Amino acid sequence: MKIVTSICCAVGLLCGCSSGPSWKGRTFAFSVPVDPPSTSVATNVVALNRISISPVFQTRSFTYRTGENSYEQDPYAGFVIPPERALAESIRAWMRAGGAFGRVVDPGSGLTANLIADVFINELYGDFRNASQPVGRMELHFVCYEIEDGASRRVVLDRVCARQTPLAKKTADALMVAWDSDLREIMQEINSEYGKAK
Repeated sequence: MKIVTSICCAVGLLCGCSSGPSWKGRTFAFSVPVDPPSTSVATNVVALNRISISPVFQTRSFTYRTGENSYEQDPYAGFVIPPERALAESIRAWMRAGGAFGRVVDPGSGLTANLIADVFINELYGDFRNASQPVGRMELHFVCYEIEDGASRRVVLDRVCARQTPLAKKTADALMVAWDSDLREIMQEINSEYGKAK
């Protein structure tokens, strides 16, 4: 009888029927500005041509850095869509909201862009190497250049921006809040720098 009871308990655990915690997957997305786009006298038509993410972080699962050369992926927390698409939507919205870039078109637009932006995400992870002081890390390389008759022309802006934001808690929710803050600050800087450079 004891053997039968032990086997039943083992089967119950394997089938997820135990009374332990219920683990559920969580999905996240970057936020977009709530304010309407700023009015701008700029006549540019801008296209966000490409979002490229370092292969180390090119996954829907959140990535945590646990050592100098070690990373872990969270099986329970990730982006609702691929991170490059999630970032693209938010970056376009911040470019519009800033007002400096002019008309920022969506993919598939019939308008011909005269200004192209390429964005490279070099870092996108939670840094948990110091367990008592976890931070969110984001580094973005923004390149903006003129285009004429299909050919690249003058580079207007080439800037690398990095942010490191302390997490309120060592959780996926807190990491997403930190990344949102990082992206907002970075895009405010990009809008400002483009305004000076154009």
